[in-house]
Amino acid sequence: MRPFIALVFALTCATPALAEVPPWAGQWAAEPAWCANQTGTTPQAPIYLADTEFRGDENTCDIISAAPLAAGDAWDMHMQCVGEGEEYEIDAIFMVEDGKTLFWWDQGFMGHFTRCL
Repeated sequence: MRPFIALVFALTCATPALAEVPPWAGQWAAEPAWCANQTGTTPQAPIYLADTEFRGDENTCDIISAAPLAAGDAWDMHMQCVGEGEEYEIDAIFMVEDGKTLFWWDQGFMGHFTRCL
């Protein structure tokens, strides 16, 4: 029995990231009123972010990597995406402020989103 407990303990300690939910996970909207709409049904709907994926109105992305930045609650994101029949990659920076605001920088533009409750 002792070897089994040691194995379970070792596996638990080796994979802590599996249990963590990143601060950017959830639904975010450019306008708070858009939170009433369902992601992917209209352009005026929230985006959905999880630890490994992004879903928007006409595109989806797999989050390949999320490297923390020294700025605090900010990450350098690399995503592989599909949208409107095209495959492409995005390198972006996500920053979460007070758990309520998401800033998304990519290709020289910044998006500002409010967390949907």
